[in-house]
Amino acid sequence: MGDYMEFERLPILLKRYAFGAKMSIAQKNSMEIMNFNKIVDSEKLSSSHLPWELETFALLSISTGAEYDNQNFNGTKGERKFIKIMDAIRNYQHPKVFSKSEEDNLFDYFLIVTGLTQFPIQEDTHYITYRYQYMFNFKNEKVSMPEEFKAKFGAEFREYLDLGIILNLSFMARNHPKVLDYILIKYEHIIKYLIIERENFNRLQSKVTTDIKQYLYGFKYFYQYPFISYNEKTYLPLPHLIMHSVTSSLLFRLTEGDDKFRNVFGKEVLENYLIHIIKLTNQFEEVKGDFRYQSKKGGKDTLDVMAINKDYCFMIDSKSMVPRLALRNLAIETIQHTIDRLAKAVVQVYLHLTERLTKEYYPFSREVQFLPENIFGAVIILEESYIRREVVMKKAADLLNLKHKTKEYQFLCSNIKILSLYSMERMVFEGHDIIEKLVENRNSEKNWFAYNLLGQEVSNQEVRKEIKLIKDQNLQTMTDFIDELKNVGFN
Repeated sequence: MGDYMEFERLPILLKRYAFGAKMSIAQKNSMEIMNFNKIVDSEKLSSSHLPWELETFALLSISTGAEYDNQNFNGTKGERKFIKIMDAIRNYQHPKVFSKSEEDNLFDYFLIVTGLTQFPIQEDTHYITYRYQYMFNFKNEKVSMPEEFKAKFGAEFREYLDLGIILNLSFMARNHPKVLDYILIKYEHIIKYLIIERENFNRLQSKVTTDIKQYLYGFKYFYQYPFISYNEKTYLPLPHLIMHSVTSSLLFRLTEGDDKFRNVFGKEVLENYLIHIIKLTNQFEEVKGDFRYQSKKGGKDTLDVMAINKDYCFMIDSKSMVPRLALRNLAIETIQHTIDRLAKAVVQVYLHLTERLTKEYYPFSREVQFLPENIFGAVIILEESYIRREVVMKKAADLLNLKHKTKEYQFLCSNIKILSLYSMERMVFEGHDIIEKLVENRNSEKNWFAYNLLGQEVSNQEVRKEIKLIKDQNLQTMTDFIDELKNVGFN
């Protein structure tokens, strides 16, 4: 094979290896980066094969089609071959990200593909668990998420979550293969929603990516279907993705292609969840949801969440936006579409902060004359798209006809944030003072376009009791399962 191997030759090379051997080596290396508290263990990343590299290897292994040889990766020689393949993946430079003709966009492209590839898998499992337990169990007169969930996935969310936790911890504990067989039988009724035949996987995947140049950063259907079946055998090549598959991917699948339901979800579930977590902080005297009011131009809606603390006001517009699949392929029209949507949401928040609040409506029971600089706004999106904030703010300023360098433009950039739901959860669950962070951010021009208000900071304070409870529940799930294994004869 020589010392150097080209990425674009890998599909031909991988046909020589048995399908089971490829799935097995992917699984073995995926296990190395798993963690109980995070989706992957970021501390292990420097010494292991990286998650997105393993996902690319698994995708190449599945998509390359009919194997004609039965080679494997056993022993030192096999391990060396695998390392060479992984080096070829690691050293590959995406032509669009590293192209001379795209130099002006290099930074923007690099942020999008690295952000989407690297950051979601480092999120805290317990925060994500808390979110989806709330969302999938939410019901009011407009929507019953448990009913919608069960109709689509044949069981309650808790069963999916239990399966995720049990698999996650089983792989981390290097459990015996017979334990995995037992799990597959016990949860067969829900695994059928998480499994896909190799041929169908390739058919789905080819709708998103047909060019192997996009494999490294492109969307991969392992997130939705972690189990692959082939020749009547079941494989789980990337166990590090299992918690994703039983949380955010289930929401994506539940609302996919149904704009009406996605709108109901955004209006009812996401808004109520935001109100719920902001109230959890006990930092605000009043937290209000949206309402309709009459203006000179007829009926209008307020922003989704409005909160007051002393003489500070915090207003939120929530968007159930998730990155379009083509964003990872750096499709220009998708990048532009995302920028436009975010900019329009920023414009809405700006107009409410500067023209409507106090002039057209006032939501709070205590009258306060807010200083303009003490009114803050945020667009909170369900999932981050890693579009550079300065680009969005400039587009919003153009839509508002604001000249750059004016005090109005400075207010737009200093007092309005675009935050992912996860960055808001971090502030709440780690006990940070939200207003204090907004003020710090406003006063520091270098942080105006940051993706979150915390940087790399971790709170010294205790994580909220609600998260401790989730952690205990997740551990209890595993303890109960271990007892069950003993009862059925595993030692």
